[in-house]
Amino acid sequence: MNIKDPQAPIYIQIAKDIRAKVNKGLYQEGEQIPTEDEIAQQYGVSRMTARNSVTELVRDGIIFRIHGKGAFVSHGKVERNLNKITGFHEDMIAMGLQPSSKIIKLKKRFPTDKERNGLKIHRLSSVFEVKRIRYVDDIPYGFQKLIVPEYLVPDLTEVNLEKESLYYHLRKIEKPIHVAEQRMEAVMEPKINQILDIPKTIPFFFFERTSYLEEKLPVELLYSYFRGDKFSYTISLKN
Repeated sequence: MNIKDPQAPIYIQIAKDIRAKVNKGLYQEGEQIPTEDEIAQQYGVSRMTARNSVTELVRDGIIFRIHGKGAFVSHGKVERNLNKITGFHEDMIAMGLQPSSKIIKLKKRFPTDKERNGLKIHRLSSVFEVKRIRYVDDIPYGFQKLIVPEYLVPDLTEVNLEKESLYYHLRKIEKPIHVAEQRMEAVMEPKINQILDIPKTIPFFFFERTSYLEEKLPVELLYSYFRGDKFSYTISLKN
């Protein structure tokens, strides 16, 4: 058990450990978690402590009980709105969640043909390539790759993209995103599962976005993979 707060009561520590397993997908939605007797045996605690840990998870909405059958993982997901141009960091903060990121690649290079066409730049123009794992409460929720032309954001390497939103930085340097074009599809991508260290059975929502400044000047190519077991998306339709 990974104990982050040794001062917390043991039932809270157990509840946090089970919650982490739910977030990692080790216990899927609707799946039964171990019984109180099994939890007591697994963690070497009394049955009352095991029961208190389950009660804590029920109180937090992580699991629900069915009398005579046991406790099961709830179906709650993070719901994001596709009607506005916002980033992962801003969306999670607005929901009262704790987002963070881990940069696994940041380099400057020449663009590929697809990037050159998408960003409308010369083949000898430099771009920044950034790959990030996106977390909520230290649990991996997604993976993103973004491509940004150097001439528009020359100071990108000085931005702390593990704690700061790119969109916030663009507003700060008076280059706010004006419009974006985006497509979405459901995919299985085992390589991304491996990067996130989650079961290969978990699918993703894949997004490909091109973001523009005013006068349709492209500033970003963004490729996002967000876990299908952690997110749902809403779109408003008008006649």
